[in-house]
Amino acid sequence: MKKPDDKYPVRISNEIRKLLLNALSEKGWYFFENPRLCNCWEEMNCSNIRCPSYKSANLRCWQISGTFCKGEPQGEFAKKFGDCQKCKVYKKATEGSAILQIGEDFNNLMFQLKTKEEELTLAIRNSEEKNRKLTALNDKINDLVKKLDNKNVLLRELSIKDGLTGLYNYRFFRELLHDQYNLAKRYKFPLSCVMIDIDYFKAVNDTYGHQWGDMILSQIADILKNNVRDADKVVRYGGEEFVIMLPYTTREDAYLKAERLRELVGAFDFKIGRKTLGITISLGIATYNAHGDLNGEEHLVSLADKALYRAKDRGRNQTVLYNGAADFTKDETRAAGSKGFLERRKYPRIQTLIKIKGGTNNNGMFSGNTFDISFSGLSLSSTRPVSANTVLKIKLYLPGVDKKTNKAGRIDLEGVVVWCRKIGAFPGQRTVNEQKPVADYLIGIRFNNISKKNLACLQKYFILLFKR
Repeated sequence: MKKPDDKYPVRISNEIRKLLLNALSEKGWYFFENPRLCNCWEEMNCSNIRCPSYKSANLRCWQISGTFCKGEPQGEFAKKFGDCQKCKVYKKATEGSAILQIGEDFNNLMFQLKTKEEELTLAIRNSEEKNRKLTALNDKINDLVKKLDNKNVLLRELSIKDGLTGLYNYRFFRELLHDQYNLAKRYKFPLSCVMIDIDYFKAVNDTYGHQWGDMILSQIADILKNNVRDADKVVRYGGEEFVIMLPYTTREDAYLKAERLRELVGAFDFKIGRKTLGITISLGIATYNAHGDLNGEEHLVSLADKALYRAKDRGRNQTVLYNGAADFTKDETRAAGSKGFLERRKYPRIQTLIKIKGGTNNNGMFSGNTFDISFSGLSLSSTRPVSANTVLKIKLYLPGVDKKTNKAGRIDLEGVVVWCRKIGAFPGQRTVNEQKPVADYLIGIRFNNISKKNLACLQKYFILLFKR
């Protein structure tokens, strides 16, 4: 006897299973077609236009969120589906047919999966958008951090650099001195400190003004920093004083470097308007490891400063090495004696550059500039020596005194040479390329019987200097 065909399994296989296989193989969304679907608002005699299912193209109202079946929003599909199964609209679409029930169950499954995919897609899209915003924000933050770093570097540079010369300033010098001295002490390498002072720089400021003085400071700073190693640090110590720290440099090498700098500055033509001015520097050197009487970093600077003042007392435009306490004490004792370079002065002297002409008793003529002057005498530079006790006839040209003609006021004086010192009598006084030096001798002159009129002119000139 032939077994009858089971029509439900065949239909499920032909209709439902086919949809499922298509969805799996093609990765698309397939839905079972139900001929019993009806309009819920007609079936329920509903006229609530606020209901999202009212006159909707989607006839499966149980899949629509927020329907007003009970007079208020019913939520989403997963929450309300249990109640929807009892609704006559759902029953009319499925009741009495296992195929339709299974088909709608399949549709509900597809709807749930599609909803979850859309939610996941939206979440991914939102996440990507947030990632893009975070990336953009991170790039902006990195750019701001980079700009902040650049500004911090600039602020650091401004805090440790001198605004006029571009050299390191005194604040940075304290850090530099501490670090280099401790390294030299730990690893036992020589460290030299060179103190530099511009000779008679106050006279330049008083005579030509601070604007030209600042220009000369900048030019000397350029000469110094352009003629040292990268490891050597040039510092503006203050005013017209500079410091150079030379790590891994013995006292002998430091002296050679200092002399080279001194000669470069001495050979440079400093322009003040149409005038050319010769400027010299004095240098003092102290070296860690060169002598055993150092008591710390401050002592190193103090000894270099002491050597600098030795150079100035000897006549300036020279380099002096600190040779130890015994040698310096002996030299200071000599300087304080009757034949020393130092002298006792009744009146304080003012540094200034004044044009001067004159002659000796035997008609020897000379001209040049003064370095300092007082009511009792002056000092001047000369390319030749003048013997002590020589009487000189002097013509001084005091700028700014004669306001009517706007020319330098001239006064005639008589003086006697008190001392004459050879500037080049100390080591390292040869100029670059063997050029003739600006001055070889420094001469001290005491005025003889200066008149009240000339005293008044000098007083007027001193007042003009102080006003500047």
